[in-house]
Amino acid sequence: MPKRITPFPLCRHIKTDGRLCQSPARGRSAFCYHHQRQRTPSLPALDAVPTLSPHVLHPLRNARSIQHALSMILLGVAGNRITTAQAGRMLRAIEIAHKTMRPNRVE
Repeated sequence: MPKRITPFPLCRHIKTDGRLCQSPARGRSAFCYHHQRQRTPSLPALDAVPTLSPHVLHPLRNARSIQHALSMILLGVAGNRITTAQAGRMLRAIEIAHKTMRPNRVE
């Protein structure tokens, strides 16, 4: 496919097949609306965080569940839903779960 000649800048995102996106870039950005949003990390709104109780820690079966638990704890502290002391106890439980996990367990 030949490259388009346009009076405005084009998105610099390279697709998996090696081609450029070629959508119009936004303002001073080098990327189009879609790819700029993809590249900009966004935190979930604190109100969108699932309810976090200091008394309940979800089962820690694999690395993904541990990552999820860590993010819930961090967002809970950031949103003042749990205290740092409660977060510390939860993090200690995660550390114990991580140490006792079998290395090649697949779920």
